[in-house]
Amino acid sequence: MRTFLHWLALPFALVVFLLPDRGIAASSPYVQTTEGLDLNRVRFAISAPPQFTSQLVQLATALFAKAGLPPLRSDSPPMPSIATLTLTLDPQPLRSDCPGHLLYAPSLALTEPVLIPRNSVIMDNVTWLAHTGTQVRKSVTIADFERDLEEFINQFITDYRAANDGSRSPLPGTAPAAKNPDTSHPDSAITAPEALHSDSTLNALRVDQLRISVLAGRFSHALTTRALQQFNNAGLALSPGQHHKGQLILGVELSQQPVDDRCPGKVLYESGLYLVEQTQLTRNPRVSIWSDTWLRETIQLVSPRSREQLESDQDALLQQFIHALQ
Repeated sequence: MRTFLHWLALPFALVVFLLPDRGIAASSPYVQTTEGLDLNRVRFAISAPPQFTSQLVQLATALFAKAGLPPLRSDSPPMPSIATLTLTLDPQPLRSDCPGHLLYAPSLALTEPVLIPRNSVIMDNVTWLAHTGTQVRKSVTIADFERDLEEFINQFITDYRAANDGSRSPLPGTAPAAKNPDTSHPDSAITAPEALHSDSTLNALRVDQLRISVLAGRFSHALTTRALQQFNNAGLALSPGQHHKGQLILGVELSQQPVDDRCPGKVLYESGLYLVEQTQLTRNPRVSIWSDTWLRETIQLVSPRSREQLESDQDALLQQFIHALQ
């Protein structure tokens, strides 16, 4: 799906709902993206240590059953799937970077096709997300997995019920799935979606609508100036500034999180470039969401990056975007 799912959650995350505000308490910003979602057509995927996978799937299924919702299905659903709900609980050893420690980024993400209005390209993207951010840990136990799973699944269920309980019709997905489905169903006839790394998502991109935003701590201003110059040198004029209606954001993130208490002399370094714009859910066009439509990103445990190194990293990221755009 992504090299490393951007855990500021669809950067500059702001969900824009075209439906009336229902004033729902205890809901996440993604609540309305679950409206009308047929759970019988959602595939469940889990990334976790193999010895715990079965136990975790059973727990997730039990939580859905307790809420009166259809069980999660990791196999092919009876009807063509329209979305995938992915639970990630998969710590990775840091080895020589920080011996005896793990990189852990737990999350629950709903991925489904969305439409980019400016060029009619359909792509798979995250429309609902719960996460705790990236952590450096000495260990992660089954109790940790279960706690994160329960928190994420319960949040999804809360949002799902909040978005769907108010409707006059039964909750989508609570009725048994139809047997021998008609494969001509509109939701199953969508053109194969593009990936986030596909340059086709840049089709019909107007540079004059593109604004750049650089997040790099105390170097943000200097790197913004450098980025604007790089675009000017390529014959492309951009503007700095914050997002406002009708424009696209090209976001650069170069963040360094100290982890001296666990890995002396190291920082958790996330570098990425994100094109952020308004998209529409193909299964529910009334809902729009600001999300990534093109990105490049990495996360590393490294020695603190100097200004010169940040400049070099940003130059390389922007050069990839400029090349793809041209």
